[in-house]
Amino acid sequence: MLAKRFTLLMALGVAAALCANAMPAGAQDAIKRLNIKPTKPAFKKWSEPVVIRTEEDAAKHFGKAPEGVDFKKQIVLLFAWRGSGGDKLEYSVLESFPEQIPFSLKPGATDDLKEHVHVFALRSNVRWSIKGAKAAVEPKKAAKPQEVRPLKFTPKDPTIGFTIGGKNMVTPLADADAVIKLVGKEAAAGLTDAVNFETHRIVLVSWQTSGPPDGALTYEFKGEGKDRALIFYVKAPNVAARGERLRLGADFFAVPRDVAVKYDPKER
Repeated sequence: MLAKRFTLLMALGVAAALCANAMPAGAQDAIKRLNIKPTKPAFKKWSEPVVIRTEEDAAKHFGKAPEGVDFKKQIVLLFAWRGSGGDKLEYSVLESFPEQIPFSLKPGATDDLKEHVHVFALRSNVRWSIKGAKAAVEPKKAAKPQEVRPLKFTPKDPTIGFTIGGKNMVTPLADADAVIKLVGKEAAAGLTDAVNFETHRIVLVSWQTSGPPDGALTYEFKGEGKDRALIFYVKAPNVAARGERLRLGADFFAVPRDVAVKYDPKER
């Protein structure tokens, strides 16, 4: 009887070990609250958290990178808003893999105005969302081909345009490091903060035209399926004569990662 009981306990132990091994790696740290405060928080709506994806970006907000966060595997969400002192930010971890984490706000009943700051580290493949928001954040969801956005680029040194402009080519930049390498850490900040590199990449379009009146940079989609491509080109003004002054252009765009990008150097 003792031998049978020992065998049964051993079997249960093995089964428990197998169950533990079958659990998704890192499931226990899908989300973790961080005990760190931003140096100069930009208070916005509670439903518009700042998404921080690199140590450089973290240093801008906190003065240093948060301890225990691996930005190769995690992102940081910074919630900062002003509201009732009784406001309570809540979230739940739904049972799925990757996990789904919806955030919601339980409004306070008091009439006082208080600053609220909450910081979380999330595993990068977690699907997080804001309850009541029109669009949920799903890092792994494929972006639609038409989701092309021009990015504002205002470097302190305007002469950088002569370095990167006028080359009649496109340069895809897959991550923040590639952007920093191209334009420098300070100039890259405004670009990298505006892009989710899990769904999009930044594309530099280096182009040229003449005038006045100058041609204008534009783009179009051509092809279907795997042959579908985003093509940038310069549209010529509808005039009989133009000046011969050369203009160098350098514009940045956020483009879905799965979209091929080309440049047609011929004005149309």
